[in-house]
Amino acid sequence: MPLPSSASIIEVIFPSHVSRLWSWDAVNGFNDPHTPLQFTARCGETLRRNIFRASMHPSGGQPTTVIIKMSHTEEEFSRLQQEAKVYDQNLRNLQGTVVPKCYGLFATNNRGTKTGCLVLEYCATAKILNLDEYRQNVRAAINKIHQAGIIHGGVGRSSHILNTRDGVRIIDFANARRVDPKCASACEAQCKELVILKNWLVDGQHSDDMLQTTMTSTLPAVYMHPRQSQYADLKRSHRPARF
Repeated sequence: MPLPSSASIIEVIFPSHVSRLWSWDAVNGFNDPHTPLQFTARCGETLRRNIFRASMHPSGGQPTTVIIKMSHTEEEFSRLQQEAKVYDQNLRNLQGTVVPKCYGLFATNNRGTKTGCLVLEYCATAKILNLDEYRQNVRAAINKIHQAGIIHGGVGRSSHILNTRDGVRIIDFANARRVDPKCASACEAQCKELVILKNWLVDGQHSDDMLQTTMTSTLPAVYMHPRQSQYADLKRSHRPARF
């Protein structure tokens, strides 16, 4: 069956195979979002299971280093959908400054199994030269995310906070929740995620039980274009990561 002309395509090249996936609403920084493109992403370093650093070439454009997050099960695909929605709907204005750029969610249906691919900006880390400034930048970044209506859900873990040459980047929104009403005013004394963050920045303490009370609602499922059903119903480590 021929693809509609409005579909963007990505071919993810692994050492052993090639995955071909589609998107009808990929958000990317290479072209007008209404102009479909074909991308080729050659995976290099494996950062951890299902997460790769890759060189992505848009047709007619220059290559750029990106992060490829793959999913191979219903649960993994659902997490990619949720993360893509957070980037697209809640954090669009913070992409490239507080959070990585999101180039799109692509998907296919492989013998009845959903396969997804979320493409994100690669954020190279830099040495922290001024600890006080770093702490201030992290708090400011989390406040902006809260003001955008999102609780991250894991800011007490160093693998989710990257220091780059261009400032702090907060990553991994698979467990994000809508903001607790008490956090809407950005009052640190009342916001439990900010309290957890403060404790972690000062002495590394964090409390998962405490954080659970701030997670008021899960995000609804991502809307998919009806044509996408032809191909699809369109994890986290404790070590420093670059995605």
